[in-house]
Amino acid sequence: MPSHAAAGSRRRPRVLGSARLRALLGLGLVGVLGTTGTFAFWTDDVVISGTTFTAGTLDLQVNNTDVSVSTTTLGMSIMVPGNTSAEVLTLKNNGTAPLKWTMTGGLTGTDAAAFGTAGALKLTVSAGGTRSGTGNGATCVGGTSLVNVVALTVTTSTGLVTARQGPMAAAGTQTLCFQMTFDGAAPSSLQGKTANATFTVTGTSDVS
Repeated sequence: MPSHAAAGSRRRPRVLGSARLRALLGLGLVGVLGTTGTFAFWTDDVVISGTTFTAGTLDLQVNNTDVSVSTTTLGMSIMVPGNTSAEVLTLKNNGTAPLKWTMTGGLTGTDAAAFGTAGALKLTVSAGGTRSGTGNGATCVGGTSLVNVVALTVTTSTGLVTARQGPMAAAGTQTLCFQMTFDGAAPSSLQGKTANATFTVTGTSDVS
């Protein structure tokens, strides 16, 4: 008869040595980490379009014209010391961009130097002013003073309104009353002499 095995003598599963187990596990991890595939990434795009850039236009007009304006009532003939004349002109922004403006001016003509040296022709300009009186007695009334009795010289680039005025919006207007005064102390040497006044209004898109 076969002999009975002693209690607890059953065979136990064979266990790998710890060093060998760690080696096998290490190889397995190396295999996993060393096997890298190519992954696909999903993408989605949105196009932003329709952005248009259009430059504005700058068009400063005087009495609705871009060309030289003839002032019909600002000039004086047969004038004597103390006479005055006046005329209202209208600036208009005929462009699409807002603007600010300045003005220069002076005397030209055969006897401009004589009038300039004597300081005999003096300019006053008021924004929003109106004309009062007629002929060699017309004056500007009311408004905001921009030029206050300044003697004109032969330098036509002399700044008269140097602080930029505005801004004037597209289609906006500004009335200006110009008054010229033949100085009451004008010398008799100016008798029979003639000079012309020239003014230039300049618009700029810099409205800062």
